[in-house]
Amino acid sequence: MWHHQVQLWFRFLLGRFTTFTDSSDYFGLYKTLATISAIHYDASCWFDRAIWIVYRSLPILVNISYFYKAYRLILFPEDNTSAASVIASVWGFTEGTLRICLIELRYGTLASIMSFLNERSYRQQDSLVRQQRATLFGENNRIQLILVATMLMEAIWFMTTQLFSRDAFMLQVNGHVVDSIAVQILYGLLSNVWGLIYVLSFAIFYIIMNTLHLEMSILLDGITSVQFTVMRRLKQRMETLAASGHSSTQVFWSILQPELNSHISRHVDLLDNLKEFSSIVGPFSFVQYYGTLALIADCGFILSIEGLSANGMIYLLFVTVLVFQSFILCRGIEKLNDLNEAIGQALYSGFDWPDMLQYDQRFRRQYVTVRHTLMLVIGRSQKGFQCSYGGLGSISMERFAQLMQKSYSLLTILLQFAK
Repeated sequence: MWHHQVQLWFRFLLGRFTTFTDSSDYFGLYKTLATISAIHYDASCWFDRAIWIVYRSLPILVNISYFYKAYRLILFPEDNTSAASVIASVWGFTEGTLRICLIELRYGTLASIMSFLNERSYRQQDSLVRQQRATLFGENNRIQLILVATMLMEAIWFMTTQLFSRDAFMLQVNGHVVDSIAVQILYGLLSNVWGLIYVLSFAIFYIIMNTLHLEMSILLDGITSVQFTVMRRLKQRMETLAASGHSSTQVFWSILQPELNSHISRHVDLLDNLKEFSSIVGPFSFVQYYGTLALIADCGFILSIEGLSANGMIYLLFVTVLVFQSFILCRGIEKLNDLNEAIGQALYSGFDWPDMLQYDQRFRRQYVTVRHTLMLVIGRSQKGFQCSYGGLGSISMERFAQLMQKSYSLLTILLQFAK
């Protein structure tokens, strides 16, 4: 009987995260994974909140233990590899803590953005748009599962090759390793929770960027097809109203204004949410940028000592994840800005406006309103939205190249000390 219940539960979860419907939540899988990895949980009562605090405190205690190891290293210096491993762990855990703090402090804004993106009334009846959203839903969930699977493999690798072979990764009391194997396994598992925190705290920003990118693409496609849509509807309406005495110009304005307003309203909503998103991703990217810089240098330093051995490969994998995250963040922001500019260009050069917007004294108000609206949208799209590293430069591929250059320079300096 219980086997049947497990099968039903598994099928329910599989269908929830793989089948796209009108009520599907783009962020449903993330919310589940965020709870498992101690990033965020919407407690419904004081008892839930108490259990959540206890659960979240466990990885925090691991972080504190590594600060204790760092303090012991200051008092009693050890070999370079152990010191570098402890420093890298302390820095990684601390960066993970800062990421969680940023998410928790601005979770209300993030929840508002997620709610906006889950409201898919814009072009909902378009089958192509629905298919694009369904594809995005599946891709986002697959990427999250791949990230979790990668971190689980890294956790297994860590537990089998690192945990019991190095004192730096084991629980210590007064500089002595705790003898209990069960305690060390639990300690290793809690240490690996930070790997999930590090990856999944970034995943929410990736999913939001990916979804915003799709919605901007859908909007661009809608704006590009405005002229065709208006002329098609005009022809259909004139055939219907041929005997009623309505002029084609009157019908044209009655079709154009609602059509433009639907797209422009969507553009305004997207830009407003992009502005809110940039206010969160800015501080997050600041932590990401300098945390990645330090961790790349530290992990590279360890690799230079150990080489590409079984022990060293775990650091290479971690560095690859760091670089990939920074690349996705920089490239994603650039693509959003490019799409925003393309919307203005489509309005400016994608239509035969001199021919379509013929001035007529009878429809002067409609003429002035449409021209004014178009100028505002074009101007706003050319301005773009500002997204910076906490006020220290914009997020772009140029910034990513600078990160790689600085990482290389810092690594070179550390290698000189290693010699």
